[in-house]
Amino acid sequence: MKKSAYIIAVSGPSGSGKSTLTKQLSDKLVDAISFHFDDYASTNKYPDDYLDWLEKGADPKLVHNPEFNRDLYELVQGRSIKLPNNQMIKSEKYIIVEEPFGRGREGMDELIDFVVCIDIPLEVALARRILRGIQNTESTPSETLKSFEEYLSQYLIVVRNLYQAINSNVMAVCDLFVSGLEPVDEITDKIIDELKKRNVK
Repeated sequence: MKKSAYIIAVSGPSGSGKSTLTKQLSDKLVDAISFHFDDYASTNKYPDDYLDWLEKGADPKLVHNPEFNRDLYELVQGRSIKLPNNQMIKSEKYIIVEEPFGRGREGMDELIDFVVCIDIPLEVALARRILRGIQNTESTPSETLKSFEEYLSQYLIVVRNLYQAINSNVMAVCDLFVSGLEPVDEITDKIIDELKKRNVK
């Protein structure tokens, strides 16, 4: 495939700092944009039975989002796209993709050049997610509490183990794994140093 951009994927569980790292990388690299999996949340298609999915190894190929794949392909080809929120973004030399599954989903392997996996204790990631929810001013306290109750109930049943399985799968085949406990500036510098070692210009 002829490509007009170099694609760097940032992977990790919810609360690991993917969004922050993606933004930091796109700010530090010249001619870079960020592209977020969560912007396509309304069109993501996950397996119906999470427990069954987990028991069978949490295969990322069972997570589908043709719209995300299509738009990333367009950016790789150097073309501009319109996000689901109608924001237009144009392709740049580097595209920093927030993609929890690394190269694992269908079609990603041929698009993504470099995968960074964030390794973080899941209790730290959970604490960060809860703090983020508390700081969300768009929800009322009762809505926030109900949301936490639903999420934590599922977290104990299946979500924690899913995050663990998914991140283990990504880490086994990623190009670089970093500690989510390190300052984001240090993580960013490590990634850029690794890209330089690979003569990525």
